[in-house]
Amino acid sequence: MDDLTYGAERKVATVGMEANTIAPAEHNRQVSMRVMAYCHDGVGIGHLRRTLNICERVGQAVPGACFLIATGTPYVPLFEDLPRVDYIKLPALTKISNGVYRCKSLGLSPAQLMECRSALLLQTALHYEPNVLLVDKAPLGVCGELLETIKWLRSHRPETRIIYGMRDIEDDPQTVMAQWEKDAIPQALSTYFDEIWVYGMQSLFDPALEYQLPPEVRRKMTFMGYLGRARCDHAAASSKSGKEVLVTVGGGTDGLPVLETYLQSAAARVGEAGYRSVLVGGPDLPADDARRLRKRVRRMRHVTWKDFEPCMSCRIQRARLIVCMGGYNTLCELASLRKPALVIPRTHPRQEQNMRATLWARQSAVSLFPRQSLNADALADRIMQLLEQAPRTTTPRLDLDGLDRVAERFRAFSQEERADATAVHLH
Repeated sequence: MDDLTYGAERKVATVGMEANTIAPAEHNRQVSMRVMAYCHDGVGIGHLRRTLNICERVGQAVPGACFLIATGTPYVPLFEDLPRVDYIKLPALTKISNGVYRCKSLGLSPAQLMECRSALLLQTALHYEPNVLLVDKAPLGVCGELLETIKWLRSHRPETRIIYGMRDIEDDPQTVMAQWEKDAIPQALSTYFDEIWVYGMQSLFDPALEYQLPPEVRRKMTFMGYLGRARCDHAAASSKSGKEVLVTVGGGTDGLPVLETYLQSAAARVGEAGYRSVLVGGPDLPADDARRLRKRVRRMRHVTWKDFEPCMSCRIQRARLIVCMGGYNTLCELASLRKPALVIPRTHPRQEQNMRATLWARQSAVSLFPRQSLNADALADRIMQLLEQAPRTTTPRLDLDGLDRVAERFRAFSQEERADATAVHLH
């Protein structure tokens, strides 16, 4: 009970009993930057992975930074704990269609759910007093739930930097422009946000042009490059068998067709060629489907099933070939590790994965397998063709230094915070 003691400096109000006290931990005295990270959580784990990757890299570069992630996803405990990173759990929601959500577990109406989440976000900002608010994917949060918090910070903590971090591609331009106009997103980006970080390359896809954003928004945009990751140093990574085919479908929400099609023919042919197949279903794969596939895999030779992989980098390093969907984080990881991949991108309800995979295929960074061509024999033939090629690593013409640039920006923030604190102290 090192951090929670009695008789220390800060009083906590109680009713009918002596006040408890909380002693500040030693490392808290060294914290120079508080970051609140809003993590979109409608479906899958991609947004959470990206946010945790940023926390990890910035934490290494800026020892005085601490992070409080606000998210409704139940999957934070599945990942490795990071120093100076905590999270507040919002009531979970489920995505019905683009822009339409319902309460996942509590039986609240949509209005009650959003009111509850919005209030939690506001109270978190009020008490945590962040130096930086980093918003992932949805500038105003799911159904605008973050707007009240952003307005409060602008009015009461104008020194807080409010930053929007966006993937290179959200969806096809017509869809994005219609939705953003409906939700007044361009106006919000112009009014409330200090900076806009694009996690991609302007030469491949320029959202400012494609989404016809106004000049005042374009001026705030910085292209950080893709958020590539360095090799992990886990023990599993040291065993680089090179005799595995990894099949991963991200969170797994809509990954069943890829997994089932692979098992129909490709798994057997891969095994006959001397490779082991490792299938990762993902935590959002429907429970009945996961149970059925798990049982099926137990009867197959040379096939391993995993419900979840906390460090996908380990698995990617071991694999000879990766068969995957077109999720942002998966592509960035396999490109960072220069591994060959066959990408079967999602085409519904968004075109985001299909658009990115097509652009990357033109850069020879991945091999593309269109979703409309997905059938057992064609998939098996394509996989065997890639395995029969001489082993090689890809050399993508991609800028993968995004995490370093994000860390550099936070380092600059930290230096400015220290300079401001010194100036106040001298005066």
